[in-house]
Amino acid sequence: MLGKIERIKLERLVANNLRELISIVYDLYPTGKYYLWYRGHLDESWDLIPSVQRGTYCENERHMAIDFYMRVSVALKEKPPTKYYPGWVALMQHYGLPTRLLDWTKSLLVAAFFASYNYDTLKDKEGCIWVFRPAQLNEIEGLGKCICSMDSQVIWDLLAPVFDSKDEKKEAHDKIYACYPVENNMRVYVQQSAFTVHNSKRRLQDIKSDQLLTKIIIPYEEKKVIIKELKICGITLKSIYPDAEHIAEEIKSFYNYGK
Repeated sequence: MLGKIERIKLERLVANNLRELISIVYDLYPTGKYYLWYRGHLDESWDLIPSVQRGTYCENERHMAIDFYMRVSVALKEKPPTKYYPGWVALMQHYGLPTRLLDWTKSLLVAAFFASYNYDTLKDKEGCIWVFRPAQLNEIEGLGKCICSMDSQVIWDLLAPVFDSKDEKKEAHDKIYACYPVENNMRVYVQQSAFTVHNSKRRLQDIKSDQLLTKIIIPYEEKKVIIKELKICGITLKSIYPDAEHIAEEIKSFYNYGK
């Protein structure tokens, strides 16, 4: 007779509300046994690849990074030191420039928000939440089970080639590591952010390892329900993006009764 986890593995995992979502994660990954990170997609067909690997950005990665560095060095008063690569890549990510970083969160509820919010922008598209074991990835990639900070040497080696091809090290080639951010940023803090750094064209989905990744489908018609449940839990646009622009957007939405 199959156990609960074995039965779930044979099924298409679907969560219609927060209770079902939490129950699936709890059954698949016993509480406290693993570090778990999450990522929410409005469209379940989207790949788990960093933004720089989409379109033609990859072939222009270094040009974009150097151009960004030159322009921002003039525009911003507070910026990272000249060759502090982790800080510059994090800054690029923060301002929406395509990078080799892929965002994750330590909060299942935050991931549920990203899988459900603005659902009307993609009509009838199922969303999903990816559940990920970062320490397992690092062990597979030869780093051991530790999860490093973004300014550690091993992560630095994955980011240096963004700016200078001479800094590329053989042992960092074709690697994907999980790491924690170190920058002092309120959005990173409230979203409980973490990253995978991709110095490889491999997709995370293609790495064969038991329970490294689990995909949970969020049906389109249930996204509105989940957003309402998240609001009860205090997960709103204002809490995810704590800046004046998004606070104003949330206020407009609240008082627009016809929406």
